[in-house]
Amino acid sequence: MWLDNASDIDILFYGPYAKLIDQIVKTKQYNPLTIGLFGLWGAGKSTLLELIKTELDEEKNNIACIQLNAWMFEGYEDAKVALMEALLNQLRANESKFSGIKDKLGALLRRIDYFKLGTDIISKGAPLAASIVSGNPIPLLLSLPSDIDGKKVGELISGATNSVKEFKDNYVKDPNETTVENIRKFRDEFECALEASKIDNVIVLVDDLDRCNPDRIIDTLEAIKLFLSVKRTTFIIAADETVIQYAIKRKFPPIDGSSVEISKEYIEKIIQLPIHIPELSSKDIENYLLLLIAQLYLKEDDFVKLIKKLFEEEIVVRESCISLNEINDFIDSLGLTFKSELDNEQYLKNSEVITNIKAIVSATLKGNPRQAKRFLNTFMTKRNLADMYFKDGVDVQVLAKMLALQKINRDLFKELNEWNKEFDIENKKLKDIYMQIKKNPSKVADQLSQWAVPRVINWMEVEPKELYKINLDKYFYLSREELKNNISINGLSERAKNILEKIGLASEATIENIMIELREIEPGVLDEVITTLLPKIKDGELEWYVIRHIFESAKGYRGKIMQEIKVMPKIKLGLPCVPYLKKMLIISNGCVKPILDEMKSKNLKESIYKKIIAN
Repeated sequence: MWLDNASDIDILFYGPYAKLIDQIVKTKQYNPLTIGLFGLWGAGKSTLLELIKTELDEEKNNIACIQLNAWMFEGYEDAKVALMEALLNQLRANESKFSGIKDKLGALLRRIDYFKLGTDIISKGAPLAASIVSGNPIPLLLSLPSDIDGKKVGELISGATNSVKEFKDNYVKDPNETTVENIRKFRDEFECALEASKIDNVIVLVDDLDRCNPDRIIDTLEAIKLFLSVKRTTFIIAADETVIQYAIKRKFPPIDGSSVEISKEYIEKIIQLPIHIPELSSKDIENYLLLLIAQLYLKEDDFVKLIKKLFEEEIVVRESCISLNEINDFIDSLGLTFKSELDNEQYLKNSEVITNIKAIVSATLKGNPRQAKRFLNTFMTKRNLADMYFKDGVDVQVLAKMLALQKINRDLFKELNEWNKEFDIENKKLKDIYMQIKKNPSKVADQLSQWAVPRVINWMEVEPKELYKINLDKYFYLSREELKNNISINGLSERAKNILEKIGLASEATIENIMIELREIEPGVLDEVITTLLPKIKDGELEWYVIRHIFESAKGYRGKIMQEIKVMPKIKLGLPCVPYLKKMLIISNGCVKPILDEMKSKNLKESIYKKIIAN
């Protein structure tokens, strides 16, 4: 199995990025600096951070490398304070480089208590506020439970008196002191502490920011910009830029009539150097799939040698994919060894199977390494389950091909399951569509048009081609959890995400322009968009003008759209739907009228029905 963890083996060949960032952060005149390491979820950002940390080699350089996981602060009341405390505590814990400024760091931690005050007052109420402002612990102690031990009260009074007085003397000296002034003081003291340490640079690696909720994302960015970004610091923030933009839009909605992109301006203000990790190409994913198989069975040191050789020979940057024969030749020429003899046999078997399907699967994985790992994990899991369920197991080539279809288009996977239920000596419907596509894909009937998209056509040509001759009961049994009507929107392509965002922001005035773009996209992206929107139609989450335009533009999906409309909540089928369903009826009477007739006796009022079909 392949774990979804950051790896210190550069299987994605991100080494040059790590070397580039190492050069930048070790250039003194570039700090303070905040670098945005932008990439989609699952693109390998955490792995790149590990490579950067290794490249920095803080033991041999006058630098300190701190790793912070922003997601860990999700549950804290004040994410800014939590982040600042975590950073300062890690610096204090580094005895070899910061022992001389432990007192200064301690003072900074106490100053952070001042920033906590606002949150504490809200959660603990007026007694704390009164104690802090007056320097008198009594109001706070009066709020304690009545059954507390008398001796304990005495200890509390003594301790609280000293603590409150110290806090008031140090941090509430001037009641008119502004928040801005306190931020300035913290920055100055932090900068002076780092200067006193004689350290060249503190590099802070911030991971998983895009897993946080929007408010926490903004809090973290503001903590870095307002408090922590001082001389001798470099922050490297790994995140999905689209998630950051979404958080900013939530916090600062667009201004009517303004052309300013607030999210873009905000990011540019905080991130001085954006570095975008490119989405892996289909070729890269094909290579990655084969290398994952090799990694599973080769000894770790030997696998590292293979990766190093592929990089040195510049095979990873050429236009063509790495072939299985090439990998096997390198394994032989380098004298690489497998973990066991059984692993050698399994490698030969599984690598052959993955080679046959990697081209069609890679196109569905959206350039995402995490999705590639998950696909292989699913394949290995299903294969092992098959050995446990069935005495004679399953054909691993058929299994891989079925999982590939499941990844390409879950609706077609489910449709094939229905066709398979009518299997006698063959799957007649699958055979018919296969023959139609082989003869002329452009002549495939509208209701079957999803079978005629390039990715599915390529899938049909993968061995075994005559899949219609095989009873697929075993394979559907192994994937029975996928036959439910759950739809995932993870792993969408950037093009699909972009169009879906436009549809979500569309008005009646702008929807037509978006539909022009929708009609021009390739079939695979169209399928992603429509598959994502179908459940929203069923749940009544789309405006009627959007549904009507999608119905007109996505001709091959009209039947599916009407099926979702048929089960819409009754409350969504009032007068507002009439003009749109009337237009859809004109566009395709044969598709719309039968569904309206079914709905008339269920969730569509007779009066609404008559208005729709009226001339």
